[in-house]
Amino acid sequence: MNTITVTDKTTLGELLTFLDLAEKSGKTPTPKELFETAGDPIAETNDCTLFSNGFAIYQNITGRTVVWLPYCKSFTFYFNKLRDSEKDTFRETYELPDGFLSAQPWILAVTLIGDHRIEANSMNRTGSRKDTTDYDSADNGDKDGDMELAVADPFRRAFNWYDGRMGENPQDAVERRETREEMLAAMTEKQRKVFIMYYRDCMTIEEIAEILSCRVSTVHQHMKYALAKAKGILD
Repeated sequence: MNTITVTDKTTLGELLTFLDLAEKSGKTPTPKELFETAGDPIAETNDCTLFSNGFAIYQNITGRTVVWLPYCKSFTFYFNKLRDSEKDTFRETYELPDGFLSAQPWILAVTLIGDHRIEANSMNRTGSRKDTTDYDSADNGDKDGDMELAVADPFRRAFNWYDGRMGENPQDAVERRETREEMLAAMTEKQRKVFIMYYRDCMTIEEIAEILSCRVSTVHQHMKYALAKAKGILD
């Protein structure tokens, strides 16, 4: 294979032409399998590690997933289900024009697909959104990364601080915000502070303990009781 310098300006189409990938066969590898068997990455950013076999490991503050580059050539936005009165005015889906993503920088396409997949997986795990596609299957490479994160931080998957997305039904956004306010109101001041720092601000348990000048075990206790109250509202 010829060498190529992959930059953040390399388009998805250029990258796919260079890699000349065969049809995907078998299951999607996990992040661990890629690091162990795929050789050195051909490109790395803060959020993405790309390998010459066409797979990329993408992660954001919520989770991690493995993306197959040829699957990034097209994308359909799925908005919230419309009420009958809205169906003549709004659309539930929007498909990007053919060839649009191939002409964009590869990292943009991977980020779009990766963020959507991680969000959908997170919503399904926490029960925060209905009518979503379940991407958390043995065939998409997510399970290994999720398991590693869950073992390292058992609280991270228990709740998702979700602030909405473009195209969301305004009523759903209002209901979610009101539910979250009700959850926070049910907590003590310390529980609420820890909960917000952890889920909204994405701090670690250790960082919170340092800021609040308390033990890690104390933060764990606050988190445990805060989650119990949050789940009581959600249930």
